[in-house]
Amino acid sequence: MIHRSYAELNNRLDAIASSPSITKESFGDFEADGRIYSIFMMQMGTPGKQRVLIASGIHGDEPASVEAVLNFMETNAGNYDLLSRFHFTIFPCNNPTGWEMNTRENWQGIDLNRQFAARHPAPEVDLIMRTLQGRCFDLVFEMHEDVDAPGFYLYEIADDPKDHIAEKIVEAVESMGYPVNYNSTIEGMSAQGGIIRRSVNIKRFRKTRVPQAIYIYRTCGGHVITLEPPASMLSLEDRVRIELTALQIALDSVAR
Repeated sequence: MIHRSYAELNNRLDAIASSPSITKESFGDFEADGRIYSIFMMQMGTPGKQRVLIASGIHGDEPASVEAVLNFMETNAGNYDLLSRFHFTIFPCNNPTGWEMNTRENWQGIDLNRQFAARHPAPEVDLIMRTLQGRCFDLVFEMHEDVDAPGFYLYEIADDPKDHIAEKIVEAVESMGYPVNYNSTIEGMSAQGGIIRRSVNIKRFRKTRVPQAIYIYRTCGGHVITLEPPASMLSLEDRVRIELTALQIALDSVAR
């Protein structure tokens, strides 16, 4: 059952790309149930400046992640102070069929976020991996949601502990009045203060079928943040607000 229109999302991306500061390009097509889908990459900012990757929508039932990315581009298309200091590569919706159907998995029932580095990945993941080859980023910011979580939490990978910013993000989210997941174990991994440090837990993952964030980190290192607002507890607007607030904190940390 179709809940959303990817064609309408594409139209919104076209409107965003009408700004002279933003470009849109397809990095490949795939066929699903007789239809052809393109996956898009948006770019904005100044080449050679701090390199930021923002990725969303790899789980189709996490719509706030896609809406937050669209909002970020629409709001900042004319923010020349920001665009003069960063170069953004943005994947606004990496699972078009899942997003349309409001399902975590794609149209074939595959969780795309467990396909990275697999020998024979789903077509969507193969396109994403090919596009990522040869690209490195100072900050990788992944927007997700968790439908079962009792509060907000996040993952962070940073080679240097001096770069850690997860505590600032948790503090900001809590100060906004939103719940934080303070469980000592989250998603089967040790957590502290709503934070899972994947620099510690990264060896838990196999060499194949890893999440996108781990794949990108293994490819080129860097600083990786993955957000998980509690989808069942908060409105779409509140979840978008959390995503954008955390992104701003992360950008401030990279710019310092």
